[in-house]
Formats: sequence, C-alpha cells, structure tokens
Amino acid sequence: MGKGIVKLTPEAGGAAVDVGNVSALNFNINENIIKLPNYRTAGGGTYAQVNRIESVEFTATLHDLSPENLAMVLFGTMTTSPAETPTKAVIEALTTGAQTFEMVFEGINEAATGKTVTVTVHRAKIGAAQGLGFIGDEFGALEITGEVLIDTSITTAGLSQFFKVEMDLIAD
Repeated sequence: MGKGIVKLTPEAGGAAVDVGNVSALNFNINENIIKLPNYRTAGGGTYAQVNRIESVEFTATLHDLSPENLAMVLFGTMTTSPAETPTKAVIEALTTGAQTFEMVFEGINEAATGKTVTVTVHRAKIGAAQGLGFIGDEFGALEITGEVLIDTSITTAGLSQFFKVEMDLIAD
C-alpha cells in the first residue's frame, strides 16, 4: 500500500519538479535468458543458462494534467500568455523529443507502519502519453511509460549505474 511523491529533475539541469498526484508507479524488469541445451544425455534439459537484464521499463499514472506535465508527455513546449499576468498556458505539441530526467520517488508504506522507501532513477527517459482523454466521467489521467537508462558518470564499484532503492528495515 504505497503512497508518495514523484519528482523529476531535467537532465539538462534545473530544479526538481513534483509531478503531482500519481496513483501508480511500476517497474518492469525485462530479462533475456540464454540457454544451452544438454546434449550429453538423452533426457534433454538445460546444461547451462545465462540471465541478463535486457531493460528496465516503468509506467506511471499521473492525475495532475498540468501544462508542464502535458508538455513533457506531448514532446512539446509550454509558454504562458500574456507574459506579465499569465492566465493561460499554451502547449505546442510535438516540437521537441523525449526528455531524460533524474526521477526520485519518496514513498511510504501504509501497510508497514509508515516505513519509507526512496527510489532514485539516475536517468529516466519519459515516453509520450499513452492516451489523453478530454471528455469522460472519470478523473483525468496521463498514462506514461519510460525506460531506465545507464548513467555512465557513476563509476564507483558496487554502485548501480541505473537506479537504487533505499528503504527502512522492518523489525521482526
């Protein structure tokens, strides 16, 4: 029963931005399994196996359809108009490419008496919106996907170049 805040910091620099109410954040680890069949005996089976992580993808459901979030998932730019007293945001869709961010999830586990978890994705490439509904009877949502990319600036042995999870220990 996780709850928490998702923040994105642009790879190009800038401040971390809270993307708002996120009802789902899931990571999918895709594995490539290479098997060497057993050719030594008639029964078959596997003689050896190598497991490699092929990719780590994530999905998220954002409920704050802010101009910044829309610009991000529509690969666009956002301006406000008029500049002196902004009353309207203008998003020009499909004017840029996918952006890369540092993504940090600061969460709490309601089922484990408030234990915390922090997930830091060093480089997260955010994909386009999977759907963008403007009419409906449900709360609006941006379904997004992305991929965890390698961060080659991390060179210390034992540290992940992809992501890390920090969590409170649960006492027995």
